[in-house]
Amino acid sequence: MERLPRATLIGATIASGATALLGLAWMLGLLPNVYADPATALLVRFARQDAATTVHVVTALAGVASGIAALAGVLRMRGRVWAAALQLVVFGVVLQGSGPLSTMGYLVAMAMPLAVVVLLVQVVRRYRVARWTVGVPGLALLVVGGFLARDALAGMVRMLGAGLFENRAGLLLSLLVLAAGTLWSAVGVQALAGTPVMERTTDWVVRHRKAITIVAATGPLPYALVRLTWLTPWPQLGFDLDMSTRIWGLTLSSGAWLGVFLTLGLIRPWGEVFPRWMPGLAGRRVPIAAAAVPGGLIAVTLVFSVVPMLVMFSGQSLVEGVVGAVVFPCWYWGPALALAVWGYVAHRTRSERSPVPDAGTPAREQVPAV
Repeated sequence: MERLPRATLIGATIASGATALLGLAWMLGLLPNVYADPATALLVRFARQDAATTVHVVTALAGVASGIAALAGVLRMRGRVWAAALQLVVFGVVLQGSGPLSTMGYLVAMAMPLAVVVLLVQVVRRYRVARWTVGVPGLALLVVGGFLARDALAGMVRMLGAGLFENRAGLLLSLLVLAAGTLWSAVGVQALAGTPVMERTTDWVVRHRKAITIVAATGPLPYALVRLTWLTPWPQLGFDLDMSTRIWGLTLSSGAWLGVFLTLGLIRPWGEVFPRWMPGLAGRRVPIAAAAVPGGLIAVTLVFSVVPMLVMFSGQSLVEGVVGAVVFPCWYWGPALALAVWGYVAHRTRSERSPVPDAGTPAREQVPAV
């Protein structure tokens, strides 16, 4: 077995094992059972939490057994595909709720202030013109704004800290399920690699990857624009907002804009070579995994959220349901992002194996570091 598929199988087996241990801890009463909340999983809406917990543990243990069998060479290609499909169907649909989407969105948003500061510092360091037009004014605005809104910022930090502590069990479950889902998706794809169907599909994805990536990049836009309205007197999807909530809305919006930017990087030169403002990395080739792993994780998060979000929208009025489906377009964003990441990986892998460009990709001698 090649090194990469073996490493993926080991990771998937470990993730399934951790997920099983979490379920066993619920069964033994060692930790609060998150399935006590009907919103946690689709199955809990139709069955008791004990049934959901049992399905959780049995499926995770099946993942451990499948991983061990595959690593031992007993489980062949078809078996690995079916094992991956079982994990994705159960944890991605049957036991899925809106938790992973909220978890990932909040974690990205919480990292945005630091990311903005680092970006502005690098602009000051690396770009002479932008230093005085963007970098220094931006940093000054952050310092002045942070001082003037210090009470609101402190309130936002307290709110986030309390929320994370209160929902720590659900947060742990979300992260485990997303890690396992991403790894088992990779196991399934790697098992199918080299088959005629996979090769034809990959050719089609690479040929249309630019259009697919642009479609995927539009996914975060509605949410980003809605959250920006929280800074105006006419906030959408919110009312009676205090300053802490308005600042948090700006942070959430910035995370969505980052998603647009990084998605477009899958088809831009700086998605293949680090730009010059990246400290210590400027001009180096971007490792394929540096884009594929986070991109695949977000894609799995979105795909896992499709059914729970549609179920939630179905319980609302027609107008509310349509608005929700537009603002949170997981139904097309997730599949499009998964295909965009697939196209990026295939394009990079093929271009590094052969100097001949992929279909639909213009030839160039070197990708510039911008």
